[in-house]
Amino acid sequence: MSSELQILLVEDNEHLRAEMLDFLNRPGWVACAVGSGVEVDQHLVQNTPDVVLLDVNLPHEDGFSITARLRATYPDIGIVLLTARVHPADRAMGYKAGADVYLTKPTHTGELLAVLNNLGRRVKPVEVIQYFTLDRIVGRLFTPDGRNCTLSRGELRLMEMLALSAGKEVEFDQMHFVLNALANKDLTKASLATSISRLRSKFKSELEVDDLIAASRGVGYRLTVPMQLR
Repeated sequence: MSSELQILLVEDNEHLRAEMLDFLNRPGWVACAVGSGVEVDQHLVQNTPDVVLLDVNLPHEDGFSITARLRATYPDIGIVLLTARVHPADRAMGYKAGADVYLTKPTHTGELLAVLNNLGRRVKPVEVIQYFTLDRIVGRLFTPDGRNCTLSRGELRLMEMLALSAGKEVEFDQMHFVLNALANKDLTKASLATSISRLRSKFKSELEVDDLIAASRGVGYRLTVPMQLR
């Protein structure tokens, strides 16, 4: 599924349709346009939009009827009616048909952006990031589901360096310098690699997590999961 908000514009006025398409196609949004209810059905054969933005005064089938059909078939879709019909009875009819928002023309672009952004958050919610947690006070690493293991002083410092790198590689020389100072002895790249290997084995056996630490040949190491410090 695309992470971009997919918008279908239904507008029979070709000039206005072109202007609206130019406005709607912006970073994070992909907009397509059709001019009638028949073309809506043809579009839906291969594409399901996240939000439909449609006029009411359309040929052959009006926007109220299209809204009712869309709401019955696609209950989670976002529907915005954008029309010159300002009578309260029309507004009520639009909401009764299943529209999320009823906007009257001319519509301020800032309001339209706000409406589409709000609907976008509803129909394409942001994925919740599952963080590992490094508790430096108790010296334990926790998985998002609560499994945990105890870390030695050196392991804790190593994981802290990796967590602070925010997913970027920590170079060998930096890790070598910090861990040498902590251990008060001369560690080699080979011994560092052995320590990383043991730590990976520990995570696999106690946390059931594979490849939490990745090696970048000739550069250093990095975490493969998001991690927060506590």
